[in-house]
Amino acid sequence: MVDPRPLVRVATAGSVDDGKSTFIGRLLYDCDAIMDDQYESVARTSRQSGEEGVNLALITDGLRAERSQKITIDVAYRPFSTARRRFLLADTPGHAQYTRNMFTGMSTADIAILIVDAEKGPSAQTYRHAFLTSLLRVPHVLIAINKMDLVSYQQDDFDALCGQMRSALGGLEFADLSFAPMSALSGENVATDSSMMPWNRGANVLTYLENVETEFRQEPFDFRFPVQFVIRPNRTLRGLAGQAASGTIRVGEEVVAMPGNQAATIASIRTPRGMAKKCSAGEAAVIELADEIDVGRGSLLVRPKNRATSTSSFEATICWMGDNPSKIAKKYRLLQATGNAQCEIAELVHRINPETLHREDSTSLSINEIGKVVVNTSVPIWVDIFARNRVTGSFTLVDADTNEVAAAGMVTKAPATIDDRSPKNLGLVVWLTGLSGSGKSTLAELLAASLRGQGVPTARLDGDLLRAGLNRDLGFKQEDRDENIRRTAEIARVLADQGQVVICSLISPLAAQRQMARDIVGGAFVEVFVSCSLETVMERDTKGLYAKAVKGEILEFTGISAPYESPLNPDLALDTDRLPPMESFREILEFVEVERQRLRFL
Repeated sequence: MVDPRPLVRVATAGSVDDGKSTFIGRLLYDCDAIMDDQYESVARTSRQSGEEGVNLALITDGLRAERSQKITIDVAYRPFSTARRRFLLADTPGHAQYTRNMFTGMSTADIAILIVDAEKGPSAQTYRHAFLTSLLRVPHVLIAINKMDLVSYQQDDFDALCGQMRSALGGLEFADLSFAPMSALSGENVATDSSMMPWNRGANVLTYLENVETEFRQEPFDFRFPVQFVIRPNRTLRGLAGQAASGTIRVGEEVVAMPGNQAATIASIRTPRGMAKKCSAGEAAVIELADEIDVGRGSLLVRPKNRATSTSSFEATICWMGDNPSKIAKKYRLLQATGNAQCEIAELVHRINPETLHREDSTSLSINEIGKVVVNTSVPIWVDIFARNRVTGSFTLVDADTNEVAAAGMVTKAPATIDDRSPKNLGLVVWLTGLSGSGKSTLAELLAASLRGQGVPTARLDGDLLRAGLNRDLGFKQEDRDENIRRTAEIARVLADQGQVVICSLISPLAAQRQMARDIVGGAFVEVFVSCSLETVMERDTKGLYAKAVKGEILEFTGISAPYESPLNPDLALDTDRLPPMESFREILEFVEVERQRLRFL
């Protein structure tokens, strides 16, 4: 019988001696997820090593090399469950030389738990782990401050570490970032509330895992059904077997099969539970179509008005996993969903230093290195941006000579192939985000005037003007701010569908808000980060808003009393601290021209 409890994927990471393995052992032990014979084996090994008590870290360090070195090398998956949920926990290694292992473990996680030593504080590896979780768009990140017993369970030490890390991670994008104090060795605040830390207002770690909202990540809006194979059990049934990657489809609704763009109606849906009226994200199913169309392994079923992007060239961030370094123009095999195609790395844009977040010039990537590349495929494939869909936005590169896995990647930009463009996709939405006073409106005005002068249909949506008109009924509570972004994005999408270049200049301080706008607009969305330091915008302060915010006359003002989450990977970043207005304008104009050419505008 199918277990009705939802499955939540959790991944952990931590530097050496931060107590990650002990934490996992304690969590499994407290959840009764350890067999008696396994516990006895660990207890016996602990006694032979001369340790006091049972070393719960040995439960997860399964390899002999791991136990002898007291480190984690491979990714180990441990299932456990509670009355509310089932969990699959990925114990990922923390060493830099095992980055590829951590990349694999984190790539499918709904929740990431980063372990930090309360006494030593965050290390360079801690920030490497945080960077990877942000890069992989893990929806929920919990930073667990471990070994609170070594600092006498003091709230001041916990608060100081939280403040330090929030400041250091300000340049990364997290949809949800939380902190929790604990002591894995003694079990304080792991599976039960701690009597030693009555000041802790948050939930213990297990309660957090049981209650955090994960469904939105498991079921994005777009329906995507990669066909795994066709089954013909009898003369009357031709079923398409696979697993829904995202979204929901119901019997009687229309779908389109890519490639070919042939439409058909859903006649029936069969699941492990029997006949069903719908198929949702994560569910295995056999879909029968009422119409005979050419569909086989590698095809993708989508909604007619919400298709994936068909492309033969795209940008991606990859983690190199092969023993042999990457080579430009070398033939690789690209595996994506259930499809595959021959491909090559056409360009290595830059290598990313995960500790400094700096972009570095390089001619190749070696094992465990991360970089941004352009991939060209021999035939068009259908993809989504990884931030929108993890299944259709991820891929694997296989070395065509050795047949070994060379890299794992995430699609970051996918211009549609010329032959697959439809009129509704010919528009462009240029979304300018940045602090008040950073220069967004000035750049928007200059860009709009230049495009109109070239005869390009252009519309400009300014945050202040919208609040004075369409959005005047909205206040500044979080839900009102989100609605302001949603309405603006919906208008921008409609205008872009009509072939216009839409320039939106809004602070849009939260990564989740900008992601919502991108999801609404789709592939025509480009994000431009107008970067400017707080000191500079306060000096400009042409409206006097910062001065009032500092005095407390304006509450929840972005940059002063409300946060601004800087984009991690914007399509274009303009440093208006350094660049004069006209130089910034020339850069954004050139950028828009390139995007228009790529998307075949006019």
